[in-house]
Amino acid sequence: MKKIIFLCTLVYMGQCFTNENSSDFTCDPKKYLPENLVEKVLKHRESAFNICLNCTGDDCSFKSQLLKNEESLNLCKRLFCSASFASRGFEMPADSPRGKSAFKYTYSISKKGTVENLKITETTGAFSSKDALKFLKSLTRKTKYEPINYQGNFYKLSGLSAEMSLNTKLVNE
Repeated sequence: MKKIIFLCTLVYMGQCFTNENSSDFTCDPKKYLPENLVEKVLKHRESAFNICLNCTGDDCSFKSQLLKNEESLNLCKRLFCSASFASRGFEMPADSPRGKSAFKYTYSISKKGTVENLKITETTGAFSSKDALKFLKSLTRKTKYEPINYQGNFYKLSGLSAEMSLNTKLVNE
């Protein structure tokens, strides 16, 4: 049990120190809004929908112009790709390799507010792409977002990316 708690702590710390100064739309599916902010976020989404998002049918992505204005980009991220719930603990896949790993990935937020379409784009260290994908699915299984609802229609948010560094080596190994 102590090993699982220790590993979860390492994973959480790895998530906290990932690089978000990338040139794409990095969102962290493990960072979530405090309960008192969820209602405020929902209140302001409608007014920011057309400012932040480009939509084709029911599939949206962030507008590329946001990359030029960090303040607007951060506001749009807060409104549309901050989870309303993320589990602090999770069960790490038993066959996960031990050691330092880093990986980059892309994903989408479904119309229902869940993480979907996880794809590993780069890995280094102990984890293979398959290991990283299995790990991420376990990590984000309970992550929830408030569904994007604009004028009675629900939308998916695509084109999101994130990266993670972690060390799954146990203390006594």
